[in-house]
Amino acid sequence: MKDRKWIVLGLAAALALLLAACGAKLTAVTLPEEPLELTVGGTAPLEPEFTWDGEAPAEGPAVTYTSADETVATVDEAGTVTGVAAGETTVTAASGELSATRAVVVNSATETLNVEEMSLHLADGAAQANVTVEPAELAGRLTYKTGDGAIATVDESGNVTPVKEGHTSLLVLAPDGTRAKAMITVWSGPKELTLTAETNEVTVGGTVAVTAADETGAAVDAATLTWASSDEGVATVDENGTVTVVSAGEVTITAETAWEVTGSVTLTGKEAAKPSNSGSSGSSSGSGSVAAPTEDAPEGWGTHGWFYVDVDTTAFDLQNQLRAAAGAPALTWDDSLASIAQSRCQAIAVDFSHNGAQTTGENIAVGYADAASVIAAWQGSSGHYANMINTVYTRGAIGHMYDGDGCHYWVAVFE
Repeated sequence: MKDRKWIVLGLAAALALLLAACGAKLTAVTLPEEPLELTVGGTAPLEPEFTWDGEAPAEGPAVTYTSADETVATVDEAGTVTGVAAGETTVTAASGELSATRAVVVNSATETLNVEEMSLHLADGAAQANVTVEPAELAGRLTYKTGDGAIATVDESGNVTPVKEGHTSLLVLAPDGTRAKAMITVWSGPKELTLTAETNEVTVGGTVAVTAADETGAAVDAATLTWASSDEGVATVDENGTVTVVSAGEVTITAETAWEVTGSVTLTGKEAAKPSNSGSSGSSSGSGSVAAPTEDAPEGWGTHGWFYVDVDTTAFDLQNQLRAAAGAPALTWDDSLASIAQSRCQAIAVDFSHNGAQTTGENIAVGYADAASVIAAWQGSSGHYANMINTVYTRGAIGHMYDGDGCHYWVAVFE
């Protein structure tokens, strides 16, 4: 009796399980909506999903797979799709009366994919990425990304928009996973740089300001640029674009922005022109006792009577002190020039002019009783002062003559 009871209970449980299994009904077969993309020769599983009314059975339903165009893609009994040729088709998964269809796109394998680096000015806005892809039909199926959207963004068509200054990357992906990468540089400031000097010919020892302007003609702050000289033996340039010429020759001055936009200007350094001879006169003032004459008065001396002529090294030393203060090297005393200076003292007593000058540079004066006063007078005259500090001259001498009437004559000569 007890055994019969257990048999009845076992049969009841089995019947319940059988009824439960028979009650699970397939209600839908679905496939993803987005197209399945493959390359020629590539494969991918179709992987349909099934919806049941009730608990799903341990094993899925029987499914039949078909391709609408097997010249483009095939699908086997396990649902694996294989790309055959470039094109588009659909594949279907069916179970009984239920089915689902998915688009399949077969792409040619990527043979070439390149993208060029981009340099974008903030003021110019978006620009199209320059991409080379083969086969050409893949051009519309590329995917674009930037490494840092805070610097630049890119849309689905490859249009890159600059956002702020900096560097980032542009990534281009082909359907088969082939990728290409390039740098994006976003910059601002002048697109062109034009340099202008106040004058393109500068005397040795002189300076000239070089200014910069952008493509619109607007001034560019010199302090924001990096300056350079092509030959610092000819000219140097400071951080503000001030050029100092140190020797004769041609030199190119270049300025560069932080984003490597450059401009240049060519200058010529020239030796200082030797000034023309200049004369100076002052009021006559006696000097007290005078020495006895050493020779006869020159022809045309008139009523001046006897005279005394010699060199004046005191005046010469004072002149060299002025040169030192002006940054010019000292002149070397030259005895042959001293003889010329003495001769010229006698000449200007008759004809106070530079007629008969025998040297490249000459200063003359009359009426100054001592070395300090005549040097001060020449210093106060631009032409005479230019002679005294001219760096072209390296040798010189000064002559001084005075006569019995108390007249003083001075001649400084330069070579």
